[in-house]
Amino acid sequence: MRSVLRISLISIFFLGIYFYLFYSGFIHYLALGTDSYFNDYKVFTNGLNCLNKGLSPYEGPIELNCRNYNYGHAILILTPFKDFLVSTNQFTLPIILAILFIISSIKILSPNNYFKFFVCLLALLNPSTLLLIERMNLDILLYLIVIFLALNKFYFLNWLLVIYAFLFKFHPFIYGIIIFVEKKGRDLKDLFFIFLFILITSLIFIFLFKEEHLLMLERSGSWKMGLHYLFSIKSIPKVLKEAFSFHYGLMLLIIYIIFFYQVIKKSKTIDLNEDDFSFEKKLFLISSNSILFCFIVFSNAFYREVFLILTIPYLIMNSKIFKSIILFMCFKFIFNFIYTLDLNFETFNYIDGIRVYKNHFLSIVFFKGIIDYILMMFIGAITLKMNLNLFNSYKKMKSR
Repeated sequence: MRSVLRISLISIFFLGIYFYLFYSGFIHYLALGTDSYFNDYKVFTNGLNCLNKGLSPYEGPIELNCRNYNYGHAILILTPFKDFLVSTNQFTLPIILAILFIISSIKILSPNNYFKFFVCLLALLNPSTLLLIERMNLDILLYLIVIFLALNKFYFLNWLLVIYAFLFKFHPFIYGIIIFVEKKGRDLKDLFFIFLFILITSLIFIFLFKEEHLLMLERSGSWKMGLHYLFSIKSIPKVLKEAFSFHYGLMLLIIYIIFFYQVIKKSKTIDLNEDDFSFEKKLFLISSNSILFCFIVFSNAFYREVFLILTIPYLIMNSKIFKSIILFMCFKFIFNFIYTLDLNFETFNYIDGIRVYKNHFLSIVFFKGIIDYILMMFIGAITLKMNLNLFNSYKKMKSR
């Protein structure tokens, strides 16, 4: 009862802060978004509106906003109450998702002492988190799905959500790792058939809507993340290219080699308990694998850092081992405020049609890239160790 009351009061506290930030417009300085709210969510509702009218959300009339949809077709087809979502107030679903996000985050962070509350404060008021809320990017839906996968015991629903998440944005195929830890002692034959079910169902849906998925990939490929609000291993090579004209491909290769070497080396020094997968451990396994993959492969927008929040419960639960990582993550969250403040003074400068960056901007982006690199190196080492332990456990099961 006390726990429910505490979560309720803290949720109301953060909802009050969010309301003030939106109402006052101050969120534009912390998140540095646009002049309007929920722009990414509008892409989704525009897509629904086009679908309801029998038009393509990918290559329909541009005057009806039927051109910029870049999510998987699954979310349009499988979304219930399409007419209601299009016709109702544009703030209805974003407010519901924001409330669910706050309550779920507070529940998993469990701020029952001053330090946990401090971490919760940094995480939920972080500029990257505020940008996610301000734009209402649908990564917030994936965030909630990860929490549900780690918590849910109705396994068939988990598999359907993995399919849905994959068809929604492709990279959440990593969420499928849940089938290895959702039930203790599941044999390899069962895993094989579950994997086939997820794979075949996904492929059938892709085949049925192959044109739409090709258009989605085309739209996604046409949009590239610049140096502003970048969360990626590619940050450092991009800055070196802009500042010193270094060869981008070569710098990226060197960074990759160093990163993988350090992750592998660091993972050998980590000793994890090979006990059952608790909720916190499942949460870490799914979220860390997902954000690590995105960090290495894509040039991510800043708001994807929100998935770091899902790694915190496991790190705090094992604070004796990972205290330094928790403190470094707090440092990163604090630095994000400085980083965003600096971006408020950066303008888009062009000379002869070519983008020119200021030295102080390149410096702070480079510093952020170093911080992201170090944090993800530690997260990657824990993730690699956890993955290897999971693989070895099934290897032992097979040898019996």
